[in-house]
Amino acid sequence: MSGGNPFHRDESAAPISEVNVVPLADVSLVLLIILLVLSPMAAQSMLKVQSAAAKAAPPKAPSAEDLLPQRPPEPVLAVGLSPAGYVVEGRFIGGDAELRAWLVPELARRDDKKVFLAPELETPHGRVVSALEAISGMGAPAVALVQVHDPAASAPAGDAAPEAP
Repeated sequence: MSGGNPFHRDESAAPISEVNVVPLADVSLVLLIILLVLSPMAAQSMLKVQSAAAKAAPPKAPSAEDLLPQRPPEPVLAVGLSPAGYVVEGRFIGGDAELRAWLVPELARRDDKKVFLAPELETPHGRVVSALEAISGMGAPAVALVQVHDPAASAPAGDAAPEAP
């Protein structure tokens, strides 16, 4: 040992290679406190509170749109599908050409251009798919596939389905 001074070392200090995370933790805690203080203020500024006086405002005069008669809603456009052809408004239509002759003018005059296709239970899958493609090709922007309740299919086995006169 050289000299008798306990506070003096002969070797030089080694550089520190670790990252000092204390300033990062301090900044994170300050940002967390600011967030906790400001978030209730932001939530309160987003709330819309209406007083009873604002709700009790006098009724406004009717507009011109309110005075015009409203058109009744259009009935849905349903097309039945059987293995033999289409059924529309209670009448049988044989093929795609006859359906096109009826459906294109019908869609042109309607505001609601959705078409509901209701295939019978014994209609083959390929026929249903081709009917969906044919109807959408005739100008229907949306074609929905619907199932019509068949009372004969839901009747118990022992009961006979009522016959049509």
